[in-house]
Amino acid sequence: MTRGPGNKASIADFAKLHTLFQRLFAENRTAELLKTAFRLLKFEKGFAATLNFLLFRLPGDTIFHTKTSARSFTLEKAAVFYRLAEICRDKCDFEKMEELLTMYIKDGHDELTLFSALCLTGNIQKAYALAPALFKNSSSAETLFLAADPWANIHEARRIKTALLGVETSFNGLKGQVKSLASVHRFILSERAGLKPAFRAPRAPESAASIMYLPAAEVLMGRFEFEMAEKILRAAADAWPASEIACGKLAEAMFCGGKRKAAIEFMAFGQKRINSPGFSAWRGQLLLFSSRYRETVRELDKTIGAGNDLGWCWRGAALFKLGRKGPAMENLTEAIKINPNDLEARVWRAEMLRTGKKFTRALDDLNHTLKIMPEHPWALANLALLAAERGDPAGFSSHYSRLPETLKFACGRGDGNPAALSELLAKLKGIRRHEPRFFHNLTTR
Repeated sequence: MTRGPGNKASIADFAKLHTLFQRLFAENRTAELLKTAFRLLKFEKGFAATLNFLLFRLPGDTIFHTKTSARSFTLEKAAVFYRLAEICRDKCDFEKMEELLTMYIKDGHDELTLFSALCLTGNIQKAYALAPALFKNSSSAETLFLAADPWANIHEARRIKTALLGVETSFNGLKGQVKSLASVHRFILSERAGLKPAFRAPRAPESAASIMYLPAAEVLMGRFEFEMAEKILRAAADAWPASEIACGKLAEAMFCGGKRKAAIEFMAFGQKRINSPGFSAWRGQLLLFSSRYRETVRELDKTIGAGNDLGWCWRGAALFKLGRKGPAMENLTEAIKINPNDLEARVWRAEMLRTGKKFTRALDDLNHTLKIMPEHPWALANLALLAAERGDPAGFSSHYSRLPETLKFACGRGDGNPAALSELLAKLKGIRRHEPRFFHNLTTR
């Protein structure tokens, strides 16, 4: 390990590598990113800072954000292999992901990350053999929730079907909670493999194990089966009344199912027992979706003031809706700086730039969004309107044609027109999430 005596040269070298790592992450240059990460870790003086940055400050979905808030694990050096594997997963470099996870399995000791690593590398039977210890030692709702979906953010059909086959092969020999966990795995994997309705939705028990069923509730919300999803989530929230994720997801199911006022009231009641920055972020999001913009800003001030990065995008959107474009731009830009692939923030910033006639900059954000998610509905909607505002009716028709049929129907039948599409965006108010469940009730009335 490089000693890094603390002189100006070594500090400068470390700072340069740190900056390079962040740029490579934003540019999706995975191979160079990994090399730079291991070079950073060789600096003894910077090792702790690098490990902290990789595990807790780097944007993206990661097991470590939840585990840190739950204070449920001991930091181990091998964890960096798991975190880098997550990065490779999100960049669809699955071969490198498996290589890094194999390295983690050799030296890792944390039960949740070991369980997930075994699942992701196809060692399903070994993972289920570890599961009883995971249940026995877990005191965290988030741990059980994460164990229920090790394949989150993986959508490659071949890989999902292979995982499903592994679960099926192991299923008959399982018992108790482990079999319940496998039934959730079977349900969500069959859905992602396009085999719906291959298995019925598992029924959540009224016990602590109910939290494992949250990924199944996500599938049901994606099918617009909100009542069934709400039953599962209510069981989890009753069993874990202080869990941000259980209570937040329940409110989300209520909101998406048309119970918007009840969802906001539930979150206000929940805040009395879950007074945390993360819960304020959940509540702020639903306030934004409900067009209560001033309340959104006040709520997300708490989140951001406590150092939680979740609030920047939604506070920026609320400020935009309030007409405070300067602060809105600052907030949205901060969200994108933290996570260059925050597509919701990209779409909001693009919409603000488009309405401000800054078409070139808006186009940059929309192209970035559509490169990552080619069918993002609100990126396509803004791109169509941008073309119309530039006097390009053919461009409008081309982008409009790619919108989901439900949105075209909401705009009126035919080839669509810019005025109707603008009205639809206005009707959506604070919603720019891409998942259809968030706008299903608004676009089908």
